[in-house]
Amino acid sequence: MTTRNTQRLLGLALALAWPSAGLHAADWPSYRHDNQRSAITAETLKLPLAKRWQMTPAQPPSPAWAKPAKFDFYVSPQTRKPLVHRLAYDHAHHATAVGDSVFYGSSAEHTVHCLDAHSGKEKWVFFTDGPVRFAPSIHAGRVYAGSDDGTAYCLAAATGRLLWKHTAASEKNKLVPNDGRLVSPWGVRSSVAVDGGTAYFTSGFFPHEGVYMSAVDALTGKVTKSRHWKKHHLNKGSFQGYMLLSDSRIYMPGGRSTPFYFDRRTGKRLGHFAKGGGMGTFALLADNRIVHGPADRSGGVLTEASLTGDKLASHEDALDMVVDSRVIFMLTPDKVTAMTRSNRRGLWSQPVEAGNALALAGKTLFVGSRGKVSAFNAANGRALWSGTVPGRALGLAVANGALLVSTDTGAIVSFGQLSDQPSAWILY
Repeated sequence: MTTRNTQRLLGLALALAWPSAGLHAADWPSYRHDNQRSAITAETLKLPLAKRWQMTPAQPPSPAWAKPAKFDFYVSPQTRKPLVHRLAYDHAHHATAVGDSVFYGSSAEHTVHCLDAHSGKEKWVFFTDGPVRFAPSIHAGRVYAGSDDGTAYCLAAATGRLLWKHTAASEKNKLVPNDGRLVSPWGVRSSVAVDGGTAYFTSGFFPHEGVYMSAVDALTGKVTKSRHWKKHHLNKGSFQGYMLLSDSRIYMPGGRSTPFYFDRRTGKRLGHFAKGGGMGTFALLADNRIVHGPADRSGGVLTEASLTGDKLASHEDALDMVVDSRVIFMLTPDKVTAMTRSNRRGLWSQPVEAGNALALAGKTLFVGSRGKVSAFNAANGRALWSGTVPGRALGLAVANGALLVSTDTGAIVSFGQLSDQPSAWILY
């Protein structure tokens, strides 16, 4: 037998021994995958999936803000709609994943956790002095997370060892009682976004106390070079939510307002998106547009705007959106819809009960809803698979052969491919 034939048969044997070989595997290193919050990955999962493990924490999430009133009573009864929560970034333990590890922060236990991606067993836990409300960001073997204690932390991904911490309010930082907990008026109420050797985050959420926006060296946590800075914005708005980065700008959700945008090199505030619809902590960048929401005074809405701040379109009742190069996938409480990006021509629509979250993995669209996660063919909307989860599926991540679902009970459920374990035999 020739060497070439031997190599060909060996390759066939390996493919048979590991059926998932050749499928694209990728990480999910930050909330909604990247700093544009696209919720898109090239990862391909072979359906159907089966539950690998479920992590149920000792304490469920402890959200920072109470739910809004049921209705806006300034609106006439004939046009009232149920209000959508604008500040719902911490109602689940949103997960990120790199390699064989899954990471999440706990608003109830004040901790950052690392789990084994295959078994769900805890590898390490790091304690802070306040709630951790946003998913950790993973970059170059390091874990970045902020806490309501006013500090941003950088940890070694393998061990959880503290590498540095940075408190923007420095010597004036303090902990005060708030809803039964001790928190800083300058708590980190953003993700820590890492790019180009710099870690970006905000500290503070009360405009009258001032909000810091910081850009520090990602290796040391220090303001060491011309591109590193710290800006104090007094009475300029409340910045809360997952930060977005473009090449030249920082986009920051405004909580109970529309987003703000800043110069990435200096931290200078450049503008505020048109007031009105699209208030809240949901935001994503799609080329030359930003989509923000998910609420206004009349109910649910996602607003599309140009990056100069001009309002371009509104999508009523929309709660979540994924935008790829050609198609927009939009989720409302009762359906998921696909439409062309160029002219908004409808492609398909499927009913969903109490929809909450979307993620696009290769050619599969995953939808999180009440008690369930579902998979649809992204091209035609055909239902492909569904699995049950405890509570409302508020967060989705697809990484390295698994679908991770975060729910409002605090649980994280891992669904894996049925064929993701190697066979016990090899064909020669």
